[in-house]
Amino acid sequence: MSFDIEVIKQLVYEFHNLILEELEDKLRSVPNPEDLPFCLGLEDEIKQLQINLNKNIFQDEEIEEIKKKLNFIPDQKQENEIGRILLKSKIEHLKNIYQNIENEVYKKPKQIQTLQKEVKVKEVEIKNVAATINNVKNDFFNYQEKEDNWSKDTKQLAERTFNILELFFKETNLRDIKFPDLIAFRDTMQEIPDRLTTLNEFKNKDLNYILENCEDYKNLSNSTINKYILKTNQFLKWSYKMDYIDKQDFTIPKLPNDTQSRLPYTDQEIQKIKELVNKDENKDINYITLVAMYQGMRLKEITQLKKEDIINLNNVFCININQNENKTTKTKKSVRTIPIHQKLIELGFLDFVNSKQDNLFNINNKDFSSYYRLNYKNLINESKPFYSLRHSFIDTLYQNNQKLEHIQAFVGHTQGKSITFNYTTSLNTNLLNNLLKFINY
Repeated sequence: MSFDIEVIKQLVYEFHNLILEELEDKLRSVPNPEDLPFCLGLEDEIKQLQINLNKNIFQDEEIEEIKKKLNFIPDQKQENEIGRILLKSKIEHLKNIYQNIENEVYKKPKQIQTLQKEVKVKEVEIKNVAATINNVKNDFFNYQEKEDNWSKDTKQLAERTFNILELFFKETNLRDIKFPDLIAFRDTMQEIPDRLTTLNEFKNKDLNYILENCEDYKNLSNSTINKYILKTNQFLKWSYKMDYIDKQDFTIPKLPNDTQSRLPYTDQEIQKIKELVNKDENKDINYITLVAMYQGMRLKEITQLKKEDIINLNNVFCININQNENKTTKTKKSVRTIPIHQKLIELGFLDFVNSKQDNLFNINNKDFSSYYRLNYKNLINESKPFYSLRHSFIDTLYQNNQKLEHIQAFVGHTQGKSITFNYTTSLNTNLLNNLLKFINY
């Protein structure tokens, strides 16, 4: 027999169940079980056992009883795990007895008591199944705040950490969280705006909305993300103690020292991205990436494009970014018509458009971001997200001394109050087309 957690739990259950039956028979045999010394001190014993569990103080005698049932000798780490399982089981059993005493269960016929015990077991099973970040958060805060004597700043840090944790994992069972999920959570934090909870635009919004509309905000620094990682790792350690997860030392690696993830890609990095695009057989991924590269568009603007949005305006092929049907844009100034880069046409974009019936792309922002992160970002520059393609486009135009209002019109930034720029006329469509001459990577 190898060390199997489920086998150990079954052995512990059988061991405690036998003791429990004998104890409950005794409680039913007396008229007032609540007056027994055992019952009077039960609440204190449960508290002490919980303290022992948190401090890894185990009951050696019970560990030895379980070891006798094994056909191998567990090492010290395995013995500690057996000790943890024993303590958790004992605490749960004693809590059940305490509750039964409060409800005067032992003064009722055994059949009723047995039925209630079965219901209680089901409640425990449901609790284990429903162990999510949201419904164990308060328990963690209550324990850790007292254990570490949290300052006001520390508690605020924990609140901000859990705000992002809940956005990302939602109602995921803690036991179902895998290491790749933790890495995805860490990488997603690199795309989240700084001071998220203070931004009215994102109040009561889900993660998808936030990621779709955060491009023009300063994002979290690596140093801030690492603080959130430390707090998350503390929560994971506590979750293991509480048997909400099965893995010890289940932690998120920290990020390197601060880098400015909003920096544009270098020319060399752009070329590497183009090489990866050429090797990638997923056409949706290819053209979303190329449109961002050559048009400077936001991810959300790209993924919601329809075939009808690609138009010919005065013999110039253009992309019409609009709010038709269920489409949205960041601001009113984001509604615009921009010429298509000749290089994008040469790369087959119009043929791709003609092959579609309605939506150009069959992938949502979240799935695209995950794919790009794993297959592009992590191979090119881990500190630069997909948005850096847009920043590269804008930076190139700035470096070539193009007029600010023209750049703003093309990329959909809000213009100054004194600026009026009607960019749907043929004159200004041609003017915007001239900007694309400087995008020559």
